[in-house]
Amino acid sequence: MAAYAAALPVLACVLLVLAGLERTWIHVTGHGILPWLRRRSGTPVSATGFDEFTAIFQGSKRTELQHRQIELVLRDDDSDGAPPGNRVDLDQGIAFITKPSPGHDAN
Repeated sequence: MAAYAAALPVLACVLLVLAGLERTWIHVTGHGILPWLRRRSGTPVSATGFDEFTAIFQGSKRTELQHRQIELVLRDDDSDGAPPGNRVDLDQGIAFITKPSPGHDAN
């Protein structure tokens, strides 16, 4: 019975140790441990572990993780939402700036 009571704190401590080791590895070598996470700017494996550990106890965290996954899959088009006020064309080196109408509030 005592082993079950100590399982969660031990798991949390193991996650902390692994996160420290991973951060040290990234600092020393400049890339992640897993081959598909070789970028320095990528999400560390320990962050995923902490997210899942937190999602066990907070239902809102599970919803947040699902929303993040959906946002990664969805495409963000310029035509979505309001029309852009300013646009920059890097290929031609031209910036299009629209002047607001006189009745439009600047704030």
